[in-house]
Amino acid sequence: MLYLTSRNNLMADAFFILENRLMFASLHGRDADMLAFQAQLQVARDYSADRLGFRQPEDQRIWPMYTTADILSGLSKHVTRYQTHNYGAVTHMFLYATELTEFNREVKSGWVLLDDLSADMDKAVWQCLQELSDVPLLNHWQNCLLAELGADRFIQRFNPAVCERYAMVGIKAAKVEVPADFGDRITDLLRNKSLTSQ
Repeated sequence: MLYLTSRNNLMADAFFILENRLMFASLHGRDADMLAFQAQLQVARDYSADRLGFRQPEDQRIWPMYTTADILSGLSKHVTRYQTHNYGAVTHMFLYATELTEFNREVKSGWVLLDDLSADMDKAVWQCLQELSDVPLLNHWQNCLLAELGADRFIQRFNPAVCERYAMVGIKAAKVEVPADFGDRITDLLRNKSLTSQ
């Protein structure tokens, strides 16, 4: 289902708002509407230009409570164009928070975003964890370590939903953090035989 944006006559097939901050949006619209929107992002001066709402076509509220982003900062964009039969050339813009595409090596954190809702999130999270970890990880440790880190909220999963904390439509995501005591945790799990070397 396509959502309408609160301004500029744009449509969104996917978006992610986390605690009122726009993290990701896949927007479609005519060139003029998209250019006007980009200009507003560059010179946002009044409050209304600093927010972006997503609403279903039948919703009359311009700024729906849980699907409006009040913070539109730290965003990068990627723009393409495609031809349609009925509407001619349409512009497709991805807006995304930089931290979604770059690992933070200092604090050892990263994000995984999947546009295929049936894809295996555990596999993607495990690959992210292996990339962030200073400790080599054996593949058969996956289930144990993901459960351990998930229980302590070092792995936070965001499934498609609209709720008070976040709104996610058309994608799913996970935030992965490596705790400072990760090496000690692995040692303890090896000692109590929750993890094995083979």
